[in-house]
Amino acid sequence: MSSAVIQYTLPDLFSLCPFDYSKPSPYLRECSAESKAWVSRFNVFNDKQNAIMEKTQSELLAALTYPYAGREGFRTTCDFLNLLFVLDHLSDDMNGKDANGACEVFYQIMADPDFKHESNLAKIILDFRQAIIRSAKPQFFKHFLNNLKRYTKAVAQEAELRETGEVHDLINFVPLRRENSGVRCCFAFIEYNLGIELPDAIFDDPIFQSVYFAAVDMVCWTNDLLSYNVEQAMGHTSNNIVTVLMQEKDASVQEAADCIGVVFEQLMARFLKDKSRLPSWGADIDRDVALYVEALTRWVGGNLVWSFQCSRYFGTANNVALLTRLVTLYPKDAEDEQE
Repeated sequence: MSSAVIQYTLPDLFSLCPFDYSKPSPYLRECSAESKAWVSRFNVFNDKQNAIMEKTQSELLAALTYPYAGREGFRTTCDFLNLLFVLDHLSDDMNGKDANGACEVFYQIMADPDFKHESNLAKIILDFRQAIIRSAKPQFFKHFLNNLKRYTKAVAQEAELRETGEVHDLINFVPLRRENSGVRCCFAFIEYNLGIELPDAIFDDPIFQSVYFAAVDMVCWTNDLLSYNVEQAMGHTSNNIVTVLMQEKDASVQEAADCIGVVFEQLMARFLKDKSRLPSWGADIDRDVALYVEALTRWVGGNLVWSFQCSRYFGTANNVALLTRLVTLYPKDAEDEQE
């Protein structure tokens, strides 16, 4: 890589996001400490991974995206987001075969109470399952397991692509990213924390799907844009929309960033338009759908706020990135510096 300093300007995503992302969960402080201690008990990380995990502040993400959750539900959700980041960090250092094994353990323990495995990863997943199953409604748990199965398969596929250095084209990358991001698993926890059970027919409705996937894609595309600098420094670029756009369109980082801003604006317009024309399923279901869609807006806005409040993506320069939208590209293998 050239020694020349490369900078790029982020699109003004906050000006394109009309959603309310104020007032995080009142349970953040107490549940954050409890969830961190819970993860630490199982010794799943080495020192370097622990340091990265500390910068992630996944509990803050939960507080910003599920501000309506009750105390018990919020704590459980913090634990789940921590589990997602556990698998994310562990699989980053795995080849395809090992990632497949870890992902299979994750899914099988959640889906089959009789599945046995002796790893520390298995122990923390089992502990989580035993906790959530006590309060999980059947429809939520079914939706959650369906999303978890897709997620774990996609994470394993991501590791295989990283091992071979393959970068998908855009048309194949987008559906993969929807799954390996874990966003759809997180959206399942909307039902859990609202205490609702949406019928399968809702998720099969094409207008609802348009709203739903617009929200998924807004989170995924912005996450990739905001995480790109850290990931390229660590050499983990194949699973990022910025890399895909640069390769497919022969674009610079700046041109890819500009493209993501345009796509985000288009997705937002689609979300708002289709939200206003959702069909009616009767008063009770319509109320639950409205609550769910409102919770999607919390995820889109809350994820943006978290990205600039935690140190995961911009290190100590997060305020500079927020105020100026200017990002200076880290040199390769500089993760210790930026972390």
